[in-house]
Amino acid sequence: MPAVGQSGGRRGGGGCSKKVLLLHGNRQTGELLLGRLGKFKKALWQDVGLDVVAPDAPHLFSNGDMDEDDDGQGDANEGWQRTWWHRKGNAYNGLAESLQLLVRTWNEDGDREFVGIMGFSQGSRLAHLATLLHTITKGDAFPGLQFVVHFSGYGDAPMPDNLRASLSDRWAANISPTCNLDDVQISVPSLHVMGETDRLIPLASSEAMLKEYAQPMVYRHPGSHFVPVKRADVEKYLTFITSILPSQQPVAGESNSSANAATAPPDEEHAQAQIDEVAAIAQIFPMEFRLLSNSTPKDPDAFDPDDYFEENRCYEHPISYSIMLQPKDGLGDVDESLWPPKDVALCIQYTAEYPEHCSPSLSLIHDMNYFEFSSQASEALLDVCRRATEEESGMPCVMGIVYAAREFFESGGLASNANISGSATQPAASENEEEGIDGAKEHVTSTSSLLRPSSAAAIKECNAQGLHIASELLGRAQPNNDGREGGADQPVGGKGGRWHYTVGLVGKPSAGKSTFFNAATAFARQRGEEGGEARSDEIGGEDQVFLGGASMAPHPFTTIDPNVGYCLIPAPKGSCPEDDAESRETSGLVIGSLHGRDSKGRRMLPVTLKDVAGLVPGAYQGRGRGNKFLDDLTDADVLVHIVDASGSSDAEGNKCSDGCNGDDLNHPLNDLEWVRNELVEWVYTNLQAKWESVVSRGREKLLGMFSGYKQSQAFTQDVLAVVEKYVRDKEGRDIFASFDTWDEADLHRLVSAFLGARFPMALALNKADIPSAAQHIEDIKAHLPIHGAHIGVELSAHDEMKFIRQQLLLAMSSPSSDSSLSQPALMSGRVWDCLQQSMSLRKPTLVFPVNDLVSYEPLPGMENYATRDSSLPNHGFISALTAAGGSAPSQWDAQKKQYIPRAKGDAKPVLRDVLMMRPRSTVEDCFTSLKNIGVLEGEFVRAEAASKIGEKSRPVTKLELLGVHNRILRTMTTKRREWQRGWPTRGTN
Repeated sequence: MPAVGQSGGRRGGGGCSKKVLLLHGNRQTGELLLGRLGKFKKALWQDVGLDVVAPDAPHLFSNGDMDEDDDGQGDANEGWQRTWWHRKGNAYNGLAESLQLLVRTWNEDGDREFVGIMGFSQGSRLAHLATLLHTITKGDAFPGLQFVVHFSGYGDAPMPDNLRASLSDRWAANISPTCNLDDVQISVPSLHVMGETDRLIPLASSEAMLKEYAQPMVYRHPGSHFVPVKRADVEKYLTFITSILPSQQPVAGESNSSANAATAPPDEEHAQAQIDEVAAIAQIFPMEFRLLSNSTPKDPDAFDPDDYFEENRCYEHPISYSIMLQPKDGLGDVDESLWPPKDVALCIQYTAEYPEHCSPSLSLIHDMNYFEFSSQASEALLDVCRRATEEESGMPCVMGIVYAAREFFESGGLASNANISGSATQPAASENEEEGIDGAKEHVTSTSSLLRPSSAAAIKECNAQGLHIASELLGRAQPNNDGREGGADQPVGGKGGRWHYTVGLVGKPSAGKSTFFNAATAFARQRGEEGGEARSDEIGGEDQVFLGGASMAPHPFTTIDPNVGYCLIPAPKGSCPEDDAESRETSGLVIGSLHGRDSKGRRMLPVTLKDVAGLVPGAYQGRGRGNKFLDDLTDADVLVHIVDASGSSDAEGNKCSDGCNGDDLNHPLNDLEWVRNELVEWVYTNLQAKWESVVSRGREKLLGMFSGYKQSQAFTQDVLAVVEKYVRDKEGRDIFASFDTWDEADLHRLVSAFLGARFPMALALNKADIPSAAQHIEDIKAHLPIHGAHIGVELSAHDEMKFIRQQLLLAMSSPSSDSSLSQPALMSGRVWDCLQQSMSLRKPTLVFPVNDLVSYEPLPGMENYATRDSSLPNHGFISALTAAGGSAPSQWDAQKKQYIPRAKGDAKPVLRDVLMMRPRSTVEDCFTSLKNIGVLEGEFVRAEAASKIGEKSRPVTKLELLGVHNRILRTMTTKRREWQRGWPTRGTN
């Protein structure tokens, strides 16, 4: 069955979406190629309104095919690889079946016609034959075809000997027996994409196809045999396609071009995310930051020009600002020879859907001439910045861009990209790396003289006090049944709204983070992927699999950049209406699910999982990959520390000798301590270096610096307030009255409390299947909570990864193939259990929007979200989920292997949809979130809610806090979509 592209809401392009056919290469599948073209697929839907349909070739590849038309990729022993024909000499055996498959695919779903064909390698050859048939049959074959795109196509092969014999009688009748097919000139607009270093399809082979087309367009990229999908590449493809397709009226509520999307005002949710990032960036880079767009004071009398939070000013959109790239904060020595002679600033302008769906616009500001800062160096710097935005796709990325730009200069990028002599010189490598580390330490110490020294014992005690305070804060953040946060007089602060939840994976190298990541995400990798055919080193190996995913190897730093992907997490216990036993027994209803359920019947929630490269002791001082690792964690809401419970590796991630497992130095408890210490010292060192400004500007400066770690001011205010009360009760002093009396232990207490509340941690006690792990696991659990960790789950990530991998291979293999793949043992689901426990430390508020509070049917406006959202699991993930004893999402059609909207009259799954909301969210916040995803329109009128299935509903105000008591919610608005016509008007019951 074809794989169908699924993306978020479209920015513009057409009032009725159309389709484009994507033909995979030899020894691929449609789903595999489609999965590697994520950015291009998403852009096609958002900017042009095109769905991508990628059918699988009808034939299995076999070893007998390897002499002809092969891309040189090793043995074909996986049982899943597909081919469009078996080529023997110049006969394409099986071509007739492939053409029949294309015709069936082209003609199905008549409401949305196909307008284009794209093909890669062997798929490009088939696309060429289809386009040729369209031309010689005068449009009878593949009607409506308006363009064709060839990726790594080849035109130096003669027409297949059996082409005429492969055609239907209807088409054959339209072709004269004397027609020379090699001489036909194709008028269909074409784009030919070819790699300059492609060894499988050399440039000459791709260029040979150009003579077949009347007006071919050519795009050469510097890569080899793959489909490039960087931003610049995708823009080339979109420019070609949009120049062909006729302009159409935009869908109501959407702009008609991506350019308009860049300047249109963002919705409330995106605007809030943008303002939060601006305020954080201004605090992190106070001396380098400059706001370029307009803003107005909310209170002119109390206006603080250095305060960029929304409480202080109103922003005009689009927001733009600049950041000087050369550090101005005096932290560490700057090698002037690595930088241009004058300042270079990076200019950022937000687009309307940043950060969720698109990247910011980037440019450089400087007043240097060509000889001082060449255009080659400028473009190389911007390319580094653009790559950084791609790595952080879907998340706030500006801090990562700045660090990437600075690394460009500090690693000699200016010299290596100079095109004139003498513009810069490459520095000599450091003779002693450790001297550089010690020097950094010495510099930081010299800036901290305003903090009074403390003993190691005092610092240890204050760190422990901070963890105690954090535990109290976390207890407050858990909602009661009435929607109020629990227990304390003052709840933990924060802004409400929809929660795009992120779990960060931390731990020393080789503890199994990447294995855990691949098991949790079903090998869904969103970074570093190119659209090439499967490589030989990615097929069938234990440590490198064709499925993608994070790289796995038993040595440090196999994960160089963070891997980011969607995973599914069972909802925290008691957070869903179906968790209530009474509701289950009396309702008699079939409860749906948007993302499926696990073997225990728990509703699965989509969460972003971020696997960050391994830490080593001293990372906060720059060892290993240094602060880059720690900065990558600021997007996380909770952390899962992957612990090597077997004790079989040292703190650097190196495998121990046989005799070291009994060494106390390698006990996993020590890993907990130093990993926690890295996080504390990371924040402590940053604050310590700027303590002079805290002393001079007081509490507000400290508040702003903490808010730079992507947390709201309200949250940080609560942390400061609880620390203040704790010290007053314990020591009888007002700690915030005067900052010049603080000592190092005081600051450690505050940092420890903030981090404990900001990044609560669960432990994945990995490698539990190794005998030495049993005693270590018992020791760790006996000490919990410890070092910021609250709970531990023993598991074997490798066993669960093997199960997932095997299920994906089985799902991709042909049912009729003689596959040697064995059926794997059942999965324990401990990885899911661990992730659920981590989410329980910072629970989202789950809200279930419904059309009415009797049938609990979903809002019809949610159908697009339930069948097209990018968080929905794919075929392989669903296969693994069901094989583990779970159930597929409600809208998944197992026969068609795709998400299908419910037809009118079909039974609808009740309570199918769920929104994850932040604590302190209100009914109005939920209404805003539904508007932002296109489900509701107009203004809020009223709402009614219930807690349990069968419970009588009650009216709720828009300012009422969301919680268990009102989690089933029906909202009424002034403006109605078609499906809302039967709802009561304003003022009626």
